[in-house]
Amino acid sequence: MNNLIKCIHCGREFEISEALKHDLEEKIKKDVVREVSEKQNIELVDLKKQLDEEKKKNDEFIEKELDLRKKTRELEDKEKNLELETARKIDAERKKIEEKVLTEEAEKTRLKNKEKDEQIDNLKRMLEEANRKASQTSQQIQGEVLEVDLEEKLRSSFPTDIIEGVGKGVRGGDIMHTVKNTYGKTSGIILWETKRASWSPSWLPKLRDDSRKAGASLSVLVSEELPKDIKTFGVIDGVLVTGFQYCLPLAFILRRQLNAIFQAKQTTANKDEKLEKIYQYLQSDMFRNHIEAFAESAIADQQDLETEKRSMQRVWKKREMQIQRTIENITNMYGELQGMMGNSLPDIKTLSLPSGDEEI
Repeated sequence: MNNLIKCIHCGREFEISEALKHDLEEKIKKDVVREVSEKQNIELVDLKKQLDEEKKKNDEFIEKELDLRKKTRELEDKEKNLELETARKIDAERKKIEEKVLTEEAEKTRLKNKEKDEQIDNLKRMLEEANRKASQTSQQIQGEVLEVDLEEKLRSSFPTDIIEGVGKGVRGGDIMHTVKNTYGKTSGIILWETKRASWSPSWLPKLRDDSRKAGASLSVLVSEELPKDIKTFGVIDGVLVTGFQYCLPLAFILRRQLNAIFQAKQTTANKDEKLEKIYQYLQSDMFRNHIEAFAESAIADQQDLETEKRSMQRVWKKREMQIQRTIENITNMYGELQGMMGNSLPDIKTLSLPSGDEEI
């Protein structure tokens, strides 16, 4: 068995024993094993170190990935929250805009409805005004037709009299009827007033006042509607009231009465000139109108005085005595004249004593 070994330094070969060879081989094996082991250990340490580094890097990567995922989730959550918040804001703004639009539209609709209501009210007022004017115009036209009709009837019935229509806007009734006797002399004046409306007592004072101003002997109110207590004609507060169907018969009666009174007045022509003038004045309608107006004024004052009696007792008493004296003086004067002239003195109802036939 060859137990030669070669020196690695000089290259020479040496022969060794089996035991030494065995030891050397064992030693070499151990050295190799040790060297391999050390190398493997180094490699293992390095590998471990690499593994640790890789693990660390992997942990860091995982950590970063987790952090990235966390941030991604946070971003996604923020994005979702932002979208939700944005959607909520958009919904809120849209709701505000819708409410604003609805409010504006409701206001516009309200204003339009109010404008329409105002237009309807204006149209109603205009229609009512037009109807009122048309009614007034119709009543006025109807009244004018009746006035013209009465004027024509009076002219055709009494051709010798003077029938004159009173112009619009002129106070003094509707028709001035001057009565003439057979000799063409004026016997008196009848003032006619026509009404085609619901009866109103307020017409009477105006007609009495117009009659006085015109110096009329009589005043007649011809109305389409008569008071309940008058069927044909009657006297209310010194004014003759009648309907259209009775105006011509009443005109015949009044003309006859005026002519008779005028004829009676003419019989006193043989009186003394001054006495005659006084006598004629006392018999005139002007005197009667003056006395009547004076007496009515005094009585009206007395009536007004009654309403002031509570608050003005002392002043009332003084005025009452003055008015009473005035009435007594007028009554005494009228009584004295009536005693001298008898029935030829015009009858003044305000100053006349009651006949006893009046209803109580």
